[in-house]
Amino acid sequence: MRRVISKCFVLTAVAVATIGAFAPVSSADPGDGSSNSSGPAAVTAQAKRVSPPAATPTVAPPTDGIGSNCPATGHAAVIDRTNQRAWLCTDGLADTKFPITTAITQPNPATYTVYGKSLVTTSTFGGHFSYLDNFVAFTRGKSTGARIGFHAVPRTASGSPYQPYTTVGTPAWFGQSSGCIRVLPDQSRLIWQHLRVGDKVVVIS
Repeated sequence: MRRVISKCFVLTAVAVATIGAFAPVSSADPGDGSSNSSGPAAVTAQAKRVSPPAATPTVAPPTDGIGSNCPATGHAAVIDRTNQRAWLCTDGLADTKFPITTAITQPNPATYTVYGKSLVTTSTFGGHFSYLDNFVAFTRGKSTGARIGFHAVPRTASGSPYQPYTTVGTPAWFGQSSGCIRVLPDQSRLIWQHLRVGDKVVVIS
């Protein structure tokens, strides 16, 4: 098994057929991010991996901070770090906004392209074992190159989330992620189903 050390985690890709829901608890924050490490071929759930394309500049967010900013065609997602909200897009139309927990300084406002998906990724970074469910990668960290993407709130080996679900999207937890876009488990499944490799992710703030 190949193991790669990144800023956030040492990771192994693992596939599971179903993802359960877990009751919220308070716990230490394990960070976010993912390296391109591979698990056994029989259990891998990763899409074809390619080098992420360079981000292209995107339009500035509207003055009210709540415009859709959806690409005109296809499936996409929009991330508004300032307001800790994101939404999915279909052919230029925005779906309902959902809460997120992000880093403060990354990813930069730009338009990115989904380049990989891992149904479940595991980590032992910092001595904390954790699962990152429904990982949809669209860029890399500024300092280490660790994968950045959407995923469910990290959970422990026993299934307890590292962040209480009721705090996702709240100002108090803004910046608790190292770079990834944390979402509630149900929303992570919707994002996984909606976004495919090649789809756009627009970060407006």
